[in-house]
Amino acid sequence: MTIDDRNTALEGMRALAALSVLTFHVWLYQIDGPIVRDGLADTVLFEARIGFVFFFLLSGYLIFRPFSRAALGTGRPVATGAYLKRRAARIVPAYYAAIVGAYVLIETAGQAPGRRSVGLDQLPLFFAFLQNYFPETALKLDAPTWTVVVEVAFYLIVPLVALLVLHRGGAGRQVAAIGALVAIGLAWNMLTHLNDWRTVATHVLPTFLPYFALGMLVAVIESRCAWRPAARASATLALLGAGAIVANGYWHATDRSQGLLIETLRDMPAALGMTALLVAAALGTRTGMAWLSDRPLVWIGTVSYGLFLWHVPLIVWLNGHGALPGGVVAGVAIVLPVALAVGAASWYALERPLIAKARGPVSATRSARSRS
Repeated sequence: MTIDDRNTALEGMRALAALSVLTFHVWLYQIDGPIVRDGLADTVLFEARIGFVFFFLLSGYLIFRPFSRAALGTGRPVATGAYLKRRAARIVPAYYAAIVGAYVLIETAGQAPGRRSVGLDQLPLFFAFLQNYFPETALKLDAPTWTVVVEVAFYLIVPLVALLVLHRGGAGRQVAAIGALVAIGLAWNMLTHLNDWRTVATHVLPTFLPYFALGMLVAVIESRCAWRPAARASATLALLGAGAIVANGYWHATDRSQGLLIETLRDMPAALGMTALLVAAALGTRTGMAWLSDRPLVWIGTVSYGLFLWHVPLIVWLNGHGALPGGVVAGVAIVLPVALAVGAASWYALERPLIAKARGPVSATRSARSRS
């Protein structure tokens, strides 16, 4: 199995994560009032939100992998300037286009459920990736972009982590650093609960460090260990991973205490399950997971960044103009083609050309397959 083949499976997993988040938001933004999870369908649709956990996990794996390899002597040194240039090309132009588009769509959406407008004077916070840090802009305009702000913060700390703890450090030192990140994240979550900190404190990088750290751990395993799960082990990991995701949803649906444990661990069971799936797909034989490399799914994964950026403003606009019928299935059937079209335009017109330019002529032919 080639490296490119493995990456197609990751694109398929990325597609599932994006589709789950879109489905969750179609359901959520048709609710004009308190969120109620009375039946099984509502519970399942609410738990579709956890697609974002996989985005963080996958970023931890893909972003940290070259740094881990360089520290272990199995890869070339990572030039910080080139790394930041590639990250900027990958994230910023499409994001800026989506922020401008979201402002137009939200301002012309009427009084639709979920419409959270901001003033023109607040847009600079969005362009500077700072909206999460101010109550007046947090989760406003294009709400899912809070995850992009968290991702950008992670991109910025990775070279610092590499500088502080990875220079000539072995795998044990890397694992210790990853463990420290998990501990920091869990401690932060405990503090936010005990001190009753609200939206801003719970939508910053420390809250989600454990998810990134698990992806980083997979990168260390790949960089250092010769172990690769065989067919049976891969299938077992896939089954255990899926079971952990279901268990996480059941826990969140049935726990009514909102106590210290659930506020501290958050979606860690699902993150552990997704880690098992990532190991099976990226390091193992992908037994039982070959369907993730089907072309339609891989294509959706390829254009998923634009789909993710645009889908909520599109939902709000369509809903505000009476273009969304009641029900999730009908809503997804209308929103998904539009979001895919916009996502594809973002990929082909902005993302792919700029990624290729940032990587240079040598890497340009591989940009679509190995993007992160």
